[in-house]
Amino acid sequence: MTPPDNLKTLILEAQRLLLICHVTPDGDAIGSLLGLGWSLRKAGKQVTLACPDTTPTELQFLPGADEIGPARPEALAQAEVIVILDSSDRERIANQYAEAPFLAKPVIVIDHHVTNVLFGDVNWVEPTAAATAQMCAELIRQLGLPLDEEVALCLLTGIVTDTRCFRTSNTTAEVLAAATRLIEAGASLADVTERVFRDNSLARICLWARALGGVQMKDRVIWTEVSREMLKACGAGTRDTTGLANFLDATRDTDVSIVLVEKNGKVEASMRAQRGVDISGVAFGLGGGGHPQAAGFTRQGTLAEIREQVLSATWAALREQGRA
Repeated sequence: MTPPDNLKTLILEAQRLLLICHVTPDGDAIGSLLGLGWSLRKAGKQVTLACPDTTPTELQFLPGADEIGPARPEALAQAEVIVILDSSDRERIANQYAEAPFLAKPVIVIDHHVTNVLFGDVNWVEPTAAATAQMCAELIRQLGLPLDEEVALCLLTGIVTDTRCFRTSNTTAEVLAAATRLIEAGASLADVTERVFRDNSLARICLWARALGGVQMKDRVIWTEVSREMLKACGAGTRDTTGLANFLDATRDTDVSIVLVEKNGKVEASMRAQRGVDISGVAFGLGGGGHPQAAGFTRQGTLAEIREQVLSATWAALREQGRA
């Protein structure tokens, strides 16, 4: 896993950098943003950390999480280089970053999604990497940038969350070696797993109870839906559905799990698949993207309309892959 030489040069020579991760950020997005950001700051660079959305509650223990927010115009104007992390296309970083000051800067994309459309001036995309945080750890190592406990904690969080605590099929010896280096630098695996995976609120439990009560299963696909009424009744937010698709994915005799969440006239879909099944094409065809076993999309329409579209596309994909 080797970053392009021009990427290394841009980062080493720049003194003011703007780092951005995607909307509705997960652990890999926030962990990569903070881990690389802290390392660059400790190397003496001025770094702005930006995200269209706020940091999820379960990730607010990470150092610097409270300063993450939309980039101010002056940050866009002053940055010499913009680094986009864990984002497969420009839409994932929201419209505010499509402005002229943004487009006038050299843009580096660091990502591990197989559906990445290579939208940067310099693109480092490694679909075999388990997490963008793994790539950031390797970049830090190759550039000789600082790696201390703060940096390591952020990057280990990114790896742990995207591998579901080292349980995904892309958990290779290479990613385990990267995690080992981060632990040796001071990060605590026990602390990360405790903080990230034991953060359920009563509202989330209420929402999951309703969602699990509506689970359906047919032809090796299991799915459920979360309506706006369910969210309101439980006092929950859409982020409280995080992890539900992973939970359904553990159901025996299934190949794909799908969770559909109603959100402001659109439907957000989270998809998971068993090893040997590729759902990235389904998500990409519906306007999203992701990995073979973890993908998603957001699409205009009602729950009923999107359910019909995604189930039809999923069953067609399973037939093509010899699973149905």
